[in-house]
Amino acid sequence: MRFRVPHCRPAPREHRAGRTASFRRRVGAFVAIFLLGLAMPALAYGAVISDVSGKIICQCGCGAVLDQCPHQDCGWGVPAKDFIQQQLTAGKTPDDLLRYYVSQYGQKVLAAPPKSGFNITAWVTPFALLLGGAVGIYSLVRMWAAEGRERDAGAAALRPMDESDPLVQRLENELKKFD
Repeated sequence: MRFRVPHCRPAPREHRAGRTASFRRRVGAFVAIFLLGLAMPALAYGAVISDVSGKIICQCGCGAVLDQCPHQDCGWGVPAKDFIQQQLTAGKTPDDLLRYYVSQYGQKVLAAPPKSGFNITAWVTPFALLLGGAVGIYSLVRMWAAEGRERDAGAAALRPMDESDPLVQRLENELKKFD
């Protein structure tokens, strides 16, 4: 005879269906994570190529960054992208490739000027002009506000007109004649 524990009964059919769906979700999540793990090296490799080509200006004359060159069969861009890919595969670093292109074409090949030497002015000047403009506008507004307060204080200091003054009486007579 078999000994049965009352709380170890088989689960009803609706509970088993919930466990099956939960199991399927877990397996699906595991498969997705596994596939994403396989794709990560390819994504990282592509990011390195775009890091290099995103910092170089295409020399075909379009003036665009290399990875955004509008020409599909660009005579300079396509070979440059292939060269970058070959060099990265061979173990070169992005900085090595940027130094190579600067040595070949000069600093005009860089999409952004380096943050050193005289080129630092290209980075600092816009912020300095914005700050100077903000200080100038703040000073101008304070000056205008101070003039307004002085004008209001001066108007309050004027004495009221004395009706017995002959000039005031003459002014009143002239105004009456004018109407």
